[in-house]
Amino acid sequence: MPRLILSGGGTGGHVYPALAVAEALAERAHVVYVGSVGGMEERIVTQESTLPFRSLPAAAVRGRGQVQVARSLLIL
Repeated sequence: MPRLILSGGGTGGHVYPALAVAEALAERAHVVYVGSVGGMEERIVTQESTLPFRSLPAAAVRGRGQVQVARSLLIL
């Protein structure tokens, strides 16, 4: 069975469509949702679906200075 990783965060506007895609593909693929530690997506996925959730340390990149962007990339 194929494996599929879905991800999206920041707003529920990204998470809910991903959950709909996961539900549609559940019979044809092993689907896992990957999101940030403590992010809104973690709460939504774990409370509103049966989809496995895996977290990664992450930080926002947009609107940050070069030092903060480099630090965010090092976290990953």
